[in-house]
Amino acid sequence: MEVSRRRFFRITLGIGLLAVSGHILKDIFLPASLTTREAATLEAFLDTLIPSDETPGASQLGIAGRLLTGIGKDRNYRRTIKEGCAWLNEKAKRYGAPDFAGLGEQQKEDIIAEAEAGPAGSLQRLFFEKLRSEAFSFYYACPETWKALAYQGPPQPDGYPAYTSVLPVRS
Repeated sequence: MEVSRRRFFRITLGIGLLAVSGHILKDIFLPASLTTREAATLEAFLDTLIPSDETPGASQLGIAGRLLTGIGKDRNYRRTIKEGCAWLNEKAKRYGAPDFAGLGEQQKEDIIAEAEAGPAGSLQRLFFEKLRSEAFSFYYACPETWKALAYQGPPQPDGYPAYTSVLPVRS
């Protein structure tokens, strides 16, 4: 069977389109791990949300690492973080910085305020709300943050040994 130039061109084009579409679908359904730049952007974002004061900040408690551990299992969450970091880095360019991590504190706060004020369901707002919620959950789970809250820690495993003297006895 002889292959004409037209048929050869169709087959080559078809293979090329198949390869490109496969790559695009892979990026959609199986986004890659965060790059070094994206991880730095995420850490800068978290440090702006949770700066250090009398308690340690997000980077000192390893909040970014805990978040990154969790995203390995959830492709949608990983994609949200990757796209959110890309959005932050794109917004940083209007200030002349190569990425979000290279901005000053006020500029970072301005961009985060813009993300928070974004339309409901938008990428930047979803990114902001999801990461803020997760970051604060991890943050307040760390015993190092409890001192500022005057929280002594959970009652267990010691429990409340004198609970019988406080509760009325039912007969």
